[in-house]
Amino acid sequence: MKIKYRIMSIKFKMNLIGLAFLTVLNCSSGGDDSTSGEDTEAPSNPKNLVATNLTETTVDLTWDASTDNVNVLTYLVYQNDNNLASNTSTSYSVNSLSPNTTYTFKVQAKDNAGNTSSFSNVVSVTTLDVDAELKYESGSIEAYLGTFINSVPGSSGNDYFEPTDIELDTWDLVVKAVLNNNITEAVEMSALLDYQIKEFTDNTLSPNQTFYIIEKQPSKFNHWGTYVFSKTPSKENLVITAPHVISDANTGKQAAYCFRENIAKAVFLSGTHRCNNSNFTACSGTTTVCNSSSEAYRISDMAHNVQSIFQRTSEVVSDDLPNTVFIQLHGFTKLSTDPYVIMSNGARQTPTVDYATLIKNELLVEDNTLTFKIAHIDTDWSRLIGFTNTQSRYMNNSSNPCSTSATNTTGRFIHIEQERTKLRNDVTGWKKMSEALKRVF
Repeated sequence: MKIKYRIMSIKFKMNLIGLAFLTVLNCSSGGDDSTSGEDTEAPSNPKNLVATNLTETTVDLTWDASTDNVNVLTYLVYQNDNNLASNTSTSYSVNSLSPNTTYTFKVQAKDNAGNTSSFSNVVSVTTLDVDAELKYESGSIEAYLGTFINSVPGSSGNDYFEPTDIELDTWDLVVKAVLNNNITEAVEMSALLDYQIKEFTDNTLSPNQTFYIIEKQPSKFNHWGTYVFSKTPSKENLVITAPHVISDANTGKQAAYCFRENIAKAVFLSGTHRCNNSNFTACSGTTTVCNSSSEAYRISDMAHNVQSIFQRTSEVVSDDLPNTVFIQLHGFTKLSTDPYVIMSNGARQTPTVDYATLIKNELLVEDNTLTFKIAHIDTDWSRLIGFTNTQSRYMNNSSNPCSTSATNTTGRFIHIEQERTKLRNDVTGWKKMSEALKRVF
């Protein structure tokens, strides 16, 4: 019995050894199969790399697609021999470049297995030099701004586009530099945005007056508006704005007239018709101005879009000069039940200094046939009171100027809607508004 048990034990061990050997062989065999299926073939190199649309700070790259035995996963874009980006398409837009600087670019294809192709052809580009110098001009500032207003794009064409966050931050520096009389810095920073600073001498005034104009460079396409600041303002705290220089007929020219006659601190003029771009802003409120049916405001509507140069300029000036008061001029088609003038400070409350009422009283001195509605006095009146205006919301400390109307007022923003014949049709009406502002401020 012992002998038989021993023999069976030996056979059992032999079987175990055999199984182990087979297992090792199987594992080894599996590894051999995996090795034989590995993708070691690199993609073809990208061809015909081309650089286009070169500016002071950007360039667009395009190239022909690579091929691969399995799949091209991505393209590696190199700037000056350093990997800049990974991109799945055959084009890439490079930004944040420095003006008047030479760069080289090349592209490499990469497949799923990590194989990389040889490089494409190398392209070398030199970014455009910034036209950064102070411009000079003289004449009548009112006439100069009138020419600008006559040239702005109309109610269609999508000429207007929103600035990026980076562009808005750069614009902050431009406006702050002008406010601090650091004109050299303003010139340099504005050039990065395709804008320029012009020192304008109005030699039709006595004494002559100097203004700094922040305006679009003539051959560029950023229709963000024109912004003018007095070097030595007579009305240090008066800022006049016109966000609808075309659609609210003559309000742009009225603003320019009042600015010059008062030597106000600043005047802001929109750069296109409010309906120019067909895209909608996310900010609250609706209008029928651009369409027969009610719709959201367009991104080119400077009174209703926080992502705009017009809004940002208003915010910077409001914050840096806390005693300024903004007079925003609008126009409307009068219904039989409407007054000639509708004014609002952005809320139903009466501020410490009630500029709307002060302006009303002085306008009545100029024209006692005018009739009025004022939102914080005529609290049952709700037509055209500007509560969705994003500059008004900001200056009245709204929690979200894009979406939330103010609940209180600082009194620093006055929204003025005007019927055409009495105040905004021509210089006769403009003078009434100008004289009223002169006595209030």
